[in-house]
Amino acid sequence: MSTLTSASAATRGRGLELSYERLNRNIVELALPAVAENLLVSLVFFADGFLIGWLRNEHALAAVGLGGTLLHVLQGLFQALSVSATSMVAQLCGARQQDRAARVAGQATGLSLAAALAVSVLGWGLAPQYFALMGASPETARLGTLYIRLILLTSFAGYPMSVIGGVMRGAGDTRTPMYITGLMNIWNVIAAAGLIFGVGPLPALGVAGAGIATASARLLGGALSFAVLVQGRSLIRVSPGHLVRWDGNVVRRIVRLSLPTAGEAAIRQTGSLLFMRIVAALGDVALAAHQIAVNMESLSFMPGFGMSVAGTTLVGQSLGADKPELARKSVGRTIAFGAAIMGAIGVLFALFGPGVAALFGATPAVVAAAGSAIRIGALEQIPLAVMMTLSGCLRGAGDMKSPMYATLAGVVLFRVPVVYLFSIVFGWGLNGVWLGTALDFTGRALLLYALYRRGAWAKLRLA
Repeated sequence: MSTLTSASAATRGRGLELSYERLNRNIVELALPAVAENLLVSLVFFADGFLIGWLRNEHALAAVGLGGTLLHVLQGLFQALSVSATSMVAQLCGARQQDRAARVAGQATGLSLAAALAVSVLGWGLAPQYFALMGASPETARLGTLYIRLILLTSFAGYPMSVIGGVMRGAGDTRTPMYITGLMNIWNVIAAAGLIFGVGPLPALGVAGAGIATASARLLGGALSFAVLVQGRSLIRVSPGHLVRWDGNVVRRIVRLSLPTAGEAAIRQTGSLLFMRIVAALGDVALAAHQIAVNMESLSFMPGFGMSVAGTTLVGQSLGADKPELARKSVGRTIAFGAAIMGAIGVLFALFGPGVAALFGATPAVVAAAGSAIRIGALEQIPLAVMMTLSGCLRGAGDMKSPMYATLAGVVLFRVPVVYLFSIVFGWGLNGVWLGTALDFTGRALLLYALYRRGAWAKLRLA
């Protein structure tokens, strides 16, 4: 324990050591905690879906699936703030301008808190209309609205947590967000299991129990993140003055950098809503099966997310330190690592998809459809690795527009029209949905690579 403490203190004192010799080690040290963190974040909703599946109620499983989609839509604004804060903090830390980095972190955190309050009110009012728009059955809509509203009660803490985590990662600290998310996830699993099924004196609340557990977990995670940030227990410390003192120049820069990512999120989430409307039209069995397959595939995103985080931090800090060639090397190396790992996961999906789907304990029809979807999802793994990693690297350089262009092309050309063509017109059902999605991710990866090859990203500076 003392050795780990000493190592942590040393790292806090100097930040990342940017060199060719340490590149592989930096990638691993940044990516592994980020992978673990995102795995744990996904497990919060994964646990809800997994446990709800054992109720053997298709309405309940569909409600949690559709509810999670809306919560991810609302998350888009905070992802945009997180990305801009991560990029700015990374470049400022690379330039060894720690006070300016702390100022950016404080302003981004304050903005996220104000936005979270507004988004929670908006989501509360829109929940019933959302389920009607998605064509959900009355029982699915009732359960889903309850689930969403319970979680929104603590979103004033849950949503800013993602921005604070982005600030820490930009400074080079991917471990602290991982630890916080781990504690949050442990709490969620224990609380969800007790409240969904009823353990001891606890009542069996079903979907409501899942909502209460997730809401309390998000409150815990947000409170811990804020405490770590202001107490300086990460690589960056934000004083109360950084939080409450308005800095118009910093805020305008954060917002300006956030706009392309917010636009990308709006495009992506609009596409996701239309996409989910197509899936919902296939019926509750297909919707429940899709939710199981998405829950399973979300675990495979972890390596891509980890390499994306590593790429964002390394490219941003390398450019901030005026080392563009190291930034280029970081891009190639993170893409190679991500593609190799996710390609191996794709092989496992192709071999064991139906067996994995059976673990969710749903009805035989749902399990069969989910197993087939997971196998098709194997085709997505390498394109996803390239797309996710390259997007992170470009954002680290300050290029927020290229990922937005790729997302727009994917939604307009593939996500909606091809999925509709394959699943509805050709009558391929859920298999058509997943084949169309594989084409979508492949197209985005190719476009992003073409934009990266232009080289304009290497000339951008945020510091």
